[in-house]
Parts: sequence; C-alpha cells; structure tokens
Amino acid sequence: MDPQLQALAAQQGNVILRPQLIEAGFTDDEIMRLRRSGVLTAIRRGAYVETPVWEALDDVGRHRSMTSAVVRQLKVPAVPSHVSAAVMLGLPTWGVDLSVVHVTRADLHAARLEAGVMHHAAALPGEDLCVVDGMTLTAPARTAVDIARDVPFEQGVVTADAALARFGNDHDRLLRTLDRMRTWRGARAAGRVVAFADGAAESVGESRARVQFERIGLPRPRLQVVIPGPDGQIFRPDFLFEEERTLGEFDGRSKYERSLGPDDDPASVVWREKQREDQLRQMGYELARLVWRDLGRDVSVRDRFQAAFGRARRRRAVRAA
Repeated sequence: MDPQLQALAAQQGNVILRPQLIEAGFTDDEIMRLRRSGVLTAIRRGAYVETPVWEALDDVGRHRSMTSAVVRQLKVPAVPSHVSAAVMLGLPTWGVDLSVVHVTRADLHAARLEAGVMHHAAALPGEDLCVVDGMTLTAPARTAVDIARDVPFEQGVVTADAALARFGNDHDRLLRTLDRMRTWRGARAAGRVVAFADGAAESVGESRARVQFERIGLPRPRLQVVIPGPDGQIFRPDFLFEEERTLGEFDGRSKYERSLGPDDDPASVVWREKQREDQLRQMGYELARLVWRDLGRDVSVRDRFQAAFGRARRRRAVRAA
C-alpha cells in the first residue's frame, strides 16, 4: 500500500477508510482487487487493515482497530465505552467478550445492537471522559464501573483493580462515579466490584487470586505489604494473611522472567527464591504459592493455604512453649 496511506493507517489504529482510499486516487475496483489479492482485509464495511498487520494482531489489537474504525465511521456523536474504552486505555479485559464494539451516546433513549456495535444510551458528563491518542472515550473510573455493571464479578474486578493501579489509585473517584449511576442497570453488581477493588493488585493473576480467596472463604489478605528483614532486606509479597502469619505469591510467568538478570540463568533465580523463602520462614512466616492453572482449582488452593496457616500456628505454638 502507498507509504502515505500506511502512515495514516498507523495513526488510526491500523485502519484506513474507503473515503480516504478514494481521495488518494483508488477506485472501488482497485480496492476490490487489493482485497482479493490479500493486500487488504475488510474488518467492517468501508474499513480496511493491511492483511499482514491484521493477521499479526491478537484479539485485543483487533478490537482496538475495530473500535477505531467504528468511531471514525459513525455519523452521530459517540464515544468508546465499556470494554472498548478499556482496550483503548490499555486496561485488561480478561474473560470479556471482544466481538462487539461498545459506544455510549447521550442522544439515545434505549440501547441497541447494530452492525456489530452496541450503542449504549447514557449521560456523558465531562468528568467521565478523557482523550487518548486524539480520541474521546470514557475515563478509567467510568469505564471500570460500566464494565462492572455488565460482566461477572471476577472479570469486573480484574478491570477495576487495573484502573486503580494505573490511573492514580483514586478509589473515591470510583465511588463518586458509581454514585452518579446508582439507579442504572447493574449498579448493585458494580457496587460489589467497587467495594472490593484494590489498586495494589499488580496483575490479572493477582486480581483473580483475590477473587478466588474470597470465593473459597479465606481471610482477605493485604497486598504488596513491605516487610523489613533482620539484616536490612526488604520483602514485598503479593499477599499477606496477617493474623495467619502466611504469605501468598502468585507466580505468573512474566514475574518469573522479570526476575532474570542479564547474566542469570533460571537455576540462579530458583536458588535466590529458595533463600528468600528460608529467610521468611526464619522470621516466622509460612508461604503458599499459586500459578495460573490454580485459579480454577478452588479445593486445592484452599487446602494449600489452610495447610500453610496450620504450619504457622504450630510454629508459633512451639516458639511460645
């Protein structure tokens, strides 16, 4: 494709629109030939992405391009919202359907689904809006509450935790946003998410683990608490079950890879982690770990943490004797 059109597409979420191609001198027959030859992929009527670019995108990247196309094609004022705003903001959308683009309009009286776009009817006060890469969309707090009104609790917590973590950890703003929407559909479900949300969660896995702990009846842990060691070390576990003197760690692969220094091998990371665990146990803590696959194994995780709680109790009893 023409380099100028490629540059334009790069500024528009990889999307180029039919009027832009026509203005650049392409005819409809030429556009059709570009599609048939595999140069362009039509992602919706009148919106195209270069095929190699489209094929390289994951579901989130494709949704971002679809959202960009929808906003540029709509002839009425509308802003990306719900999951589409989350994607544009770079917030995680674990377990949420990405097949439909969501926009909110203040001029509608009722929501409707049309041509792969869910048009939500709702007020859009200025404090609920922000601008990302020149595009107006719902702000992080509004986006998190909108999603929490529409999706199951766990998915809502994932996005709400991340919105707090990445955009100022302003829990009061989440509450104020929810308060303005208290009579809206799904507000009660959103209230549970907002009350539970914690910006100290640092990943999708940690957010999901928090929900799992709640679901299986474990005490609610504190997150990312700094624990000073006797020789000046600093420990910061993902979860601290304070009364139980037990630490929890979610070992996602990305965290493991971040622990690798430039001259490290995996064995050195494992050795350092073993030393760390030994130090924490000497300080009177027990440790329990979980990984991604454990998030669907409630009984196993409950038993693992309860066993750690028991070991910590026995250690305290021995020291007290």
